[in-house]
Amino acid sequence: MRTICITGLDGSGKSTQAELLATKLPNSRIVSVWDIITREEFKAWTIYKKDLNVEKYVVNLHSTSRSLFIFHAFNEAYQRAINTEADFLIFDSHWYKYWAIEQAMGAPASLAEFFKNQYQPSDLIFYLQLSLQSQIDRKTKISVYESGQNGSKKIDNFVKIQSKAKSILEVLLPRDTIYLQAENTVEKLSDEILKTVVRKFDL
Repeated sequence: MRTICITGLDGSGKSTQAELLATKLPNSRIVSVWDIITREEFKAWTIYKKDLNVEKYVVNLHSTSRSLFIFHAFNEAYQRAINTEADFLIFDSHWYKYWAIEQAMGAPASLAEFFKNQYQPSDLIFYLQLSLQSQIDRKTKISVYESGQNGSKKIDNFVKIQSKAKSILEVLLPRDTIYLQAENTVEKLSDEILKTVVRKFDL
């Protein structure tokens, strides 16, 4: 099994690039923190039926409780994915981005080492870099979770969280991470990612 991580902050195009790559790699599987809500295979038993309900629940948790909730969701997606027969796992964000946001929102930094030790580094890691202004411009809707609150100060709080998270994320990423400019077109980014994957795995 080969593993590929596409990470970056909100609005950088991670999900789009993961989906495009999955269409070009046979027997691939996208892994996301929200698999327990969105994947059909989980719907028979998950208690999380609606995205909106989960978002409201998460944003009202204490910062430590919220981080544990986010990582319980990601860990379940991770464990189930690595036990499938997929040839390629494509991580939409991976733990790096989730932790950067959580720490920026007040989670205790002492949890970082624990989470880090739960996951094997991916064979390839792509970081989609995007300016904060471009993040804002791309977000047609800022969620309650992304801003950490309801109300009129969503954008201000989004900017504050994302600015902190950027610094945290860039320290977390391994040295061999491949940095890509997310300001480029979707097509150009997709081509760059695919070419790198083909070279890496000799496809």
